Amino acid sequence: MRRMLQAPEPHLTENLKKIFARLVDPLEDPVFLQTYTVSIKHEFRKDIQPGGEPKARFNQFAQACLKAGIVPTMATVVRQDWTGENVAKERYIAQYHAMDGLCDMMRTGDVSDRRKLLDKLLEEDIVGLCLQLVKHPLCLMRQLAVNTLRVIAAESFLGEKVSGSFAADIIESVCLYTLSGPDHVIEQMQDPGRTWQSQMIMGRENIPPSISSRYCPRWFAMAQESAMWTAHGLLCTSSPRSRAHCLEILQAKPQILDYLLECAALERKPWYPETQVDSIACEVLTQLFQWPVYMVPGVPTDQLAAVQEREAASQALAILTSRQDWAKKVIDIWMHLQNEDIQKIKGYFARVNLDYGAFNPPDEEAFLQVFEYRGFSRISTLRLIATLTHAADSCGIADAQIESFLHVAYRGSRKVQPLNRSLGLEATFTAIENEQETFRSPMWTVFTGKNSEHPQSVAPENILGPTALIRLFVVLAQRNVLTGIQALQNTPVGLSPSTSLAQIKQITRPDVIRQIIKMSHSRIRARLDKGRERLMLQRDDYGYACAAYTSAAELAAALIALDTHTSGTYATEIRGARKQLVVALSHASQMALNLKHYERALHFAQGGINAAENIPSEEGLDPDFTVKNRRRVKQANDGLRHRS
Repeated sequence: MRRMLQAPEPHLTENLKKIFARLVDPLEDPVFLQTYTVSIKHEFRKDIQPGGEPKARFNQFAQACLKAGIVPTMATVVRQDWTGENVAKERYIAQYHAMDGLCDMMRTGDVSDRRKLLDKLLEEDIVGLCLQLVKHPLCLMRQLAVNTLRVIAAESFLGEKVSGSFAADIIESVCLYTLSGPDHVIEQMQDPGRTWQSQMIMGRENIPPSISSRYCPRWFAMAQESAMWTAHGLLCTSSPRSRAHCLEILQAKPQILDYLLECAALERKPWYPETQVDSIACEVLTQLFQWPVYMVPGVPTDQLAAVQEREAASQALAILTSRQDWAKKVIDIWMHLQNEDIQKIKGYFARVNLDYGAFNPPDEEAFLQVFEYRGFSRISTLRLIATLTHAADSCGIADAQIESFLHVAYRGSRKVQPLNRSLGLEATFTAIENEQETFRSPMWTVFTGKNSEHPQSVAPENILGPTALIRLFVVLAQRNVLTGIQALQNTPVGLSPSTSLAQIKQITRPDVIRQIIKMSHSRIRARLDKGRERLMLQRDDYGYACAAYTSAAELAAALIALDTHTSGTYATEIRGARKQLVVALSHASQMALNLKHYERALHFAQGGINAAENIPSEEGLDPDFTVKNRRRVKQANDGLRHRS
């Protein structure tokens, strides 16, 4: 067998063709099927770089497999339907290794190889096959389906290929898998007829059910992460999918919002305390409602494409706000984090090996990463709330719902000391949460060494907290509700039980609002400095710097909107925000030009020009900003014309 699989060309391809012809024969000896699917998979696995280091190209063996027809062969093996009580377990094991081998093959290729292999997989309707397998009677095959979807969605380019309605089918399937829980796995480990699956789960044969049933919830929890990374990968593409695409997803399967909100608030379990499932689900929600990369929320634009995208985004948000108890579920994500018992989690980490037989027990670093994940969940929730404020009227969001979000945004605006382990554990955990931000490229970039054109960004809590809070003030002021809160005697109908009348009155006191405005100015300055500092450390990191500048611009725009809708009540405190908006948009435009992202550069520069019009002289804006922005508009238009 080794000689056949390691022969030189052209013998290798001919050997593989003969092997593949036997593999697809339903009458073939099951032991032969298992032996050869395992051996072929191991040939691929030998070529996977340790630690996920980028791989050059498919090697000779992979190239020969492609020529010999490995994709239709393995798809046929997996697709064969074996039912009944006397099916040899070797047939299922062969199916598992056939599909898993294709996943390993994908991991050995560069970008070009992965695209080519994905196209061949799609020709065989591999996604449809996975959607069938995720309902397979055997837990092993369900996990195989989820892991395969993760590979082709997150480690390859499925998100660029599928329609919105098809993406919705996949997201629904992986969400339902995540929410199904591990009971079916435990039951099968205790079933004499199906406990053989433990050899695939734990890597050795003849494992007593008492041991495999103890470990399998942890195994299932890892598959839950794969399920969520699948949904994430469908939306985290190098060039962002349009808002119309995300709208199509939600129109096809609006219930996926209920599932994602539930996944985002899943309780941390003792068998896998290091889980990322909730934070990944939160990121998926922000991806569904993210703004187009060339728009800054709150900065007006009259470009037709931007108007159409904004309309699609508003319609998507309207689907969210039409779901039953949607506001409660958003707040539940935050309260789930707020109420999590850190000491209890630490106990889970201490006992996961003893209680659940963890092969590689999570260490202290894994425990600290929990606070990174919590930070991602926090900023994703704040991002969603801030986004909702821009469609509050068109989506029919009630005053009480806006007021219910106040305490979340207020807590998200907390002042936190920079990370310093000498301050104690609690301060360390809080600092880790507070410094998290998302600047994420597709997962395939990690394994191929290539860059993404548009990493997806979500600003850190110290910027998004005040942004969400100021935007909530804006909506309430726009509705002439903000000043009246102080006179309320009774709790508003529909106010969330997570807050109280006393709390919303305290948050909306004029002196507190003034403190928030003052804090917002300092956060804008710090965020602008962060963008400059990144360029000093990494001179060509224009993408991150651009994200820092646009997030500063969003907060500045929120302050300006508050000034507009409070009739100058806070004009003295807000003074300077217009200048900061111009500065932030100008810097963002230059970064976009450096990246040759001409559409973004045009929008940012034009926004800076518009913001500078009629700006009060006491703001102290240097006229040179407008001169430079006009020059950037010309450069961006020239770039767009040249590209077309």
